[in-house]
Amino acid sequence: MGLLCFGKVDFEILEYLQEKLAEVFSEILAEIQIIDENCNVPENSYNPERNQYLSPLFLLSIRHFRDENKYDKILGITPLDLYIDQLNFVFGQAEFGLLAKAAMISLHRLHPEFYGQPPNKNLFLKRVVKEGTHEIGHTFGLEHCNKQCIMVFSNSIMDTDTKPARFCEECLKKIQKRIKS
Repeated sequence: MGLLCFGKVDFEILEYLQEKLAEVFSEILAEIQIIDENCNVPENSYNPERNQYLSPLFLLSIRHFRDENKYDKILGITPLDLYIDQLNFVFGQAEFGLLAKAAMISLHRLHPEFYGQPPNKNLFLKRVVKEGTHEIGHTFGLEHCNKQCIMVFSNSIMDTDTKPARFCEECLKKIQKRIKS
C-alpha cells in the first residue's frame, strides 16, 4: 500500500501515519510506503462557491496513479478541505468493495485549530490515523458499523474523537475473511 500526497503534507505526519497503519494492518498489508512524488490536485476539483475540493475527483486520480504503479491500494492525503455533493464536507472518502484500491483523507478539519481550539499535535495525529484506518477499511469492503468500532461514520469531529481507534471483532473478522478469499 502507498501513501500519496496531494499538496504539501508534513513528512512527520506521513511517517506517523505509516507507522500506525502498519500496526493496525500488520496481518493484512505486507508493506506501507510513503510515495516520493506528489500528485497534482485534480483539475476542476475546486469549487470557488464552497471554497472546497470535490473528493471523488481525487479518488479517480489515485486510481489512475495506482494503475500505473505497483501499489495494491493507495491512501491519498491532502491539507485541502474536501466535500461530496451530498455533504457539507468529508474527512475522507474511499472506493468500496473487494476491488477497491483508492482511499482519501483530508487533514483540513482534523486540526483542533479549525474548531477554535489550541493546537494539539497528539489529538491531530490520532484523528489522522482514525480517518486513514476508517477509509482503508472501506477498501476491504467494510461498511459503516454501529458498534464500538473505527468504522462508525464521523458526521462531526466529536464522532471521530469518541470512536475507538480499532476495528470491532465483527469488522476485523470480515477483513480477515476477505483477505483469505
